[in-house]
Amino acid sequence: MKATLRRWAPEWFVRLARSIWNAQAQRAEYRYDRRRFARHSGPEDWGATAKLSGRNLEAQLTKDYHRVEKGLALREPKKPFGANVLDRLDMLLPVADEAEYRSHATSAREALVTWNSGGPIAEEVSPLATAADRGIADADQFFSSRHSVRDYSDREVGDDILVRAVRLAINAPSVCNRQSWFVRFYRDPEDVRHALSFQNGNAGIAHVPALALVTVDARLFTGSSERNQGFIEGGLFAMTLSWALHALGLDSLMLNLSISSQRMKRLRSGLGVADHEIVIMMMAIGYGREGHRIARSPRRPVSEVVLDGIQSEGSGVGS
Repeated sequence: MKATLRRWAPEWFVRLARSIWNAQAQRAEYRYDRRRFARHSGPEDWGATAKLSGRNLEAQLTKDYHRVEKGLALREPKKPFGANVLDRLDMLLPVADEAEYRSHATSAREALVTWNSGGPIAEEVSPLATAADRGIADADQFFSSRHSVRDYSDREVGDDILVRAVRLAINAPSVCNRQSWFVRFYRDPEDVRHALSFQNGNAGIAHVPALALVTVDARLFTGSSERNQGFIEGGLFAMTLSWALHALGLDSLMLNLSISSQRMKRLRSGLGVADHEIVIMMMAIGYGREGHRIARSPRRPVSEVVLDGIQSEGSGVGS
């Protein structure tokens, strides 16, 4: 049909037909994302009720206990503060189970009441920062030495190093400390090939020792204003995981999942990804083969990235 249209229809008509088809496809993709987010996300603060459950309940309690932590971490916290937060904690704590986030919310509530009553800041909730070393020996070398690798050796990637990389990566920042991330690892060659069949852009990569699939939990986001937050959170975690792997001596390659909703549905079915998970990206992981090559990947000058606020040497950037 498309070939016939291109062969016999005027060029202007072909362009118009493509434009209409693209517009319809975009609307369908947006509707798919909107409906799935609405199905799983929680309400805005004002819509929270004692009927919240599961991860939606966890999201609201985590938001509120973190508000107490942030408030008490200010140089001069207000006194009193957090009346609405306290009301929601009092409403939601009785219906929460014994999960860890409930204990965090309980201690935050106690710290808020203590502070508003004239007591001290609770060290458990907002502890003093340590004087730990905040730098690395050679930051320039560390950041400039990471490259996307497409040619891996047969060296096995063990459980221990993947667990350690995830342990490092969960230090990534997240909105109100909700930590919505999930990661699946595939190492059996057949499993890796199956997972990669849903991704565009891995052609020519002969061997992938390990493959990661990063997703986030839509149930931990609330209201329409957080409709894009999952992609931000997932990107932060994936990037932090990539740097953690680099720090541990592993190579990696980010593999985007910019695919249609129909293909995404096939991925969900084929890889067992739940409907409440927002799929972010895949990542090839391994040890680069001896003598492997990398893409040049030139970087933009700082002057093109910094728009205002500082003077960059030789860039003409300044306020």
